[in-house]
Amino acid sequence: MCAAQEEMDQISEAEKAARNRIEEAQRRAKTIREEADKEARALIAKAESDAKKDASKMTSEIEKERARVESEILEDTDEKIKSLKNLSSKRKKAAFMVAYKMIVREA
Repeated sequence: MCAAQEEMDQISEAEKAARNRIEEAQRRAKTIREEADKEARALIAKAESDAKKDASKMTSEIEKERARVESEILEDTDEKIKSLKNLSSKRKKAAFMVAYKMIVREA
């Protein structure tokens, strides 16, 4: 029986050692998962930050372009208004002269 007991003790110790190795492997796996999750969160945060910076830069560029286009349109509109005022003034003078000549001839 001694040999059987000894074998049982060896089996028990082997089981205990196996459980210890399994527990250690589980701890290492948990640590690896936690580190991977931490790295993933850090990468996601960096990607979000980069995306926000890019969006802000694009918005700024769009605003600059909008302001440039708006300025060009305003300048063009001002030029057209001046041109129309000059033309209107010339036509007003011409109309006044026609009306004056008509009045003078009738009198």
